[in-house]
Amino acid sequence: MVCCFKLAIFLFVGCVLGDQGDTIDARVLKLEQELVKLQSQVDNQNDGNEYMSVAFTAGLSRTITNMGSHQQIVFDHVITNVGNGYSPFHGHFTAPIKGVYVFFVVITNTPGYSSSVTLLRNGGWIWYALAHGGSQNNNLYVTSTIAVTIELQQGDEVWVQNEFAFTSVEELSGANELVTLSAIYSAI
Repeated sequence: MVCCFKLAIFLFVGCVLGDQGDTIDARVLKLEQELVKLQSQVDNQNDGNEYMSVAFTAGLSRTITNMGSHQQIVFDHVITNVGNGYSPFHGHFTAPIKGVYVFFVVITNTPGYSSSVTLLRNGGWIWYALAHGGSQNNNLYVTSTIAVTIELQQGDEVWVQNEFAFTSVEELSGANELVTLSAIYSAI
């Protein structure tokens, strides 16, 4: 897109600046100088955010048994961490820049148990997911997904935790990385 923008500016400026008396070299020099000025103006208006890439995907490498109330889930197997916003040490994503982020949370219970998690921003509820392993499906894995788009300020933190005890014992399956947390960023 920047290349097309530069080409359009080049053609427009070329039409405006091109005098019959100018040599081709003089016209090219004028166009290059004008392009540098315009690019500088665009760069000054831009805070640089749309050039930064932020995306991550992390999975749970082990099953969590007997999840406690408000237990934070640490997705310890980082697959992608562009922009280094996700920490596999405490399980929090910290927005490196202001923007709109899309979060995906996939949870899977262990057969016979339920799993319920909440996606939080700075400690406030965003959304929750329930993978219920009740009596009607005791021998099945049940998967639930959250997909949500939220605006974050630089420094906002997002994480997943077990919020509610839907059943007396909650277990989150880490078998084959069935539990993941992902996000991708878009500049605003």
